[in-house]
Amino acid sequence: MITRISSFRQDAIAEASSWFIEFRAGDVTPAIRAQFETWLRASPEHIQAYLEVAAGWSELPTADPESRIDLEELVARARQSRDDNVVRLPPPAAARRSTARARWLALAASVVAVALLVGAGSWLLGQGSTYSTAVGEQRTVVLADGSTVILNALTTIRVRMSRRDREIDLLRGQAFFHDVHEQNRPFIVRSGDATVRAVGTQFDVDKKSDGMVVTVLEGRVAVAQSLNGSRQGGRTASFLADAQPSIGDLVPVLASAGQQVIVVADDVQAPKRVNVAAATAWLHSRLVFDDTPLGKVAEQFNLYNTRRLIIMDPELRKVGISGVYSSADPDSLIGFLRAQPNLQVVETATEIRVSERGRK
Repeated sequence: MITRISSFRQDAIAEASSWFIEFRAGDVTPAIRAQFETWLRASPEHIQAYLEVAAGWSELPTADPESRIDLEELVARARQSRDDNVVRLPPPAAARRSTARARWLALAASVVAVALLVGAGSWLLGQGSTYSTAVGEQRTVVLADGSTVILNALTTIRVRMSRRDREIDLLRGQAFFHDVHEQNRPFIVRSGDATVRAVGTQFDVDKKSDGMVVTVLEGRVAVAQSLNGSRQGGRTASFLADAQPSIGDLVPVLASAGQQVIVVADDVQAPKRVNVAAATAWLHSRLVFDDTPLGKVAEQFNLYNTRRLIIMDPELRKVGISGVYSSADPDSLIGFLRAQPNLQVVETATEIRVSERGRK
């Protein structure tokens, strides 16, 4: 692949790469599409450069590890589609005088049609790239800009990367982010109606049923409610860029290393100092509880075990427990619960039921 690309001018490859990323991001306006078509028609070298970049992406082992994408089928659909998003580029007048060149441009037009079709309805698999983990699974994702995201168990994120923005939706679960700072391309994480913007930072975001928890390990972040849960016309609000950061009329809460921000309902709470090691203990396969209600303990346990921990008595769910346990070894917690004189633990093939001793 390197041998083929090296024969083209570096600026054409750089421009083709930027356009390819733009269409993969899935947020392409008609004006941008028109610019792309103009750029393609400017030179056959542009078309060939774009094809080489697209081919190079398809050759990457991480592009489609499960072989779910049938490229030939995509091309066939693009050729048959009557959707307005499919643009077939007519060859320039000069190209009509060359049969071989016309065939080349026809092939390029088909590939461009696929790119435009998929770019308008999001590239291949939906709005950006989606990554998920199952029960007991953790996964590290390296983004195109070099930033990394570590997904906890039962977590799903959606990533959008363009020339203007880097946006991640935390759809469920918990993730640790280490972003690479870029002055003119913000790094944004959204979860529910809350938005986090980071600048060369390490931070943890935990999406809970009643809100979101942001813990900062390094640098600082700004946290605010998303305006009407929207992207304000597809562009990220600019904040944490000046001394007085803002999102529209809202001033976000700033959190620094060692601090945590909790977002519930329509309220972004003031940052507070926390035990960062405890908040991110999951990165080291540990469960850390400090007078944590047993109901919350069960929720954490169930992220890593297919046999669910069930707290049978509502009042028992409120009882706090403390300690450090291994998320990879369920017996470390179950053994502790069995040792409590007021608890009864009954195990089945699918559940571990905990009730107050003496109750039926």
